[in-house]
Amino acid sequence: MKYLFLLSVLLVSACADAPKVIKGKGGVYGMVSADSHPAFNKKLESDSGSSSIYGESKVTGVKYQDNMVNYAKLDELYVGLVQANLPPQQHQLTANAEGMSQKSIALATGDMIQLRNNTGRSQNFFVAETSSAGGNIQTFPSLAAGATASYKIDLEGDLELLSEDNEALKTAILSKKNMVTKRVSSGDSYQFDNLDPGSYQLIFWYWRLGKIQQNVQVRTEENIRVDKILTVDTVINH
Repeated sequence: MKYLFLLSVLLVSACADAPKVIKGKGGVYGMVSADSHPAFNKKLESDSGSSSIYGESKVTGVKYQDNMVNYAKLDELYVGLVQANLPPQQHQLTANAEGMSQKSIALATGDMIQLRNNTGRSQNFFVAETSSAGGNIQTFPSLAAGATASYKIDLEGDLELLSEDNEALKTAILSKKNMVTKRVSSGDSYQFDNLDPGSYQLIFWYWRLGKIQQNVQVRTEENIRVDKILTVDTVINH
């Protein structure tokens, strides 16, 4: 069983394509995925007819409920690269009657969130720090039903976008200065190309698991591969 799992990982990891080599530049690429806690995988390995891959059973399968995390199908994993002098980016978000269009967004401090209010009533949105040491809040003008507005995110760190009028409207935000981000699904590849040689910080993040940070040294006309699997233990112990 363990050998089958390793073989599956090797076959999937071989699919990550390296960036095109550009004269005088370098790149970073790899794959990022999420997985359940190793103790859960170990338990499944001991059960006949099961596979440790994302906690899914080969025979009967796992019937996922709303409160369960299907790690193999997560589509809001983010990879961020910190580099200087980035122009502000704009990120799209929609508030609906049942909730937000995205549960999470990773962005650079100073980026804009273009938010459309499709809830059918006016909403008063704000951004708050989630860390116990924090407490800073950034408030925005009231957003009428059917209206769209762009909000600049001035706070840095682990944040939440919330509404004073509907507690179901919330989106987790990771904000860091000078960070360009890629949103990927679990098991997908990412790449950052056309980078000047030098030291960079990579950040791998999923809002329910946390983040892993790693420094990389980009060299001229070389691509560096960095693969990561986000689990509870890798985030805590990194």
